[in-house]
Amino acid sequence: MLKKFTAPERRHLFFVLSVCMLLSTVASTQVVVNPDGSETIGTLPTGNLPMPAGSQPSITVDFNDLGPEQVVASDRYIVLGLTIETSLGDVVEGSFNEVPCDGTRSIKTASFTGPFLLRFPHGVTSVSLDAGDIGPSDSDIITVKAYSDDALETLIATDIGSIAQGAPTGCVRLSVQATDVALIKAVEITSEGVYVLSSNSPSGVSSYPNSIFVDNVTFAPAP
Repeated sequence: MLKKFTAPERRHLFFVLSVCMLLSTVASTQVVVNPDGSETIGTLPTGNLPMPAGSQPSITVDFNDLGPEQVVASDRYIVLGLTIETSLGDVVEGSFNEVPCDGTRSIKTASFTGPFLLRFPHGVTSVSLDAGDIGPSDSDIITVKAYSDDALETLIATDIGSIAQGAPTGCVRLSVQATDVALIKAVEITSEGVYVLSSNSPSGVSSYPNSIFVDNVTFAPAP
């Protein structure tokens, strides 16, 4: 025999059923990034969702696929949207040892004449990288310049890091961002290296330009 519910019981049962239905379709509260870049607390359905339209995952090239002093062809990473060049007749190659940035393979120029030139044929919205040296050694002032053109005529961003003379093996993290009107098409990496033998004599100063290593190049493709 079916039980007849009293009016208070029917109201309670309706409330419980309503809550259950709400929980089955509830949206999780998350931080939502608006098109203008601001953040708001919004709701997104639970479960696996496609990435928002226009967003692109970042790509990192860590050079761990290279062997010791293996020459890097300029188009080795072209399928990822990156080419690597240098100047002054030098070539880019894998580091001999798995140092200095994170204990894995990095890249250098064969005779440390550089500079490095990273090109992004399709344009990117940001670039970050690790650059450094094996210490204790010369001081290094490392500069990363981003250009919106292949001819390196339109500079749109710069970042500078430094490593003191005698510092232990290590790297600094440098990054550049595109502007609202221009993507990054090329990034140039240079360094000024100086080793001071004696503070009392100019002859005790040696210069080592572009004697650095580069690793973990991370970039965000344009949407």
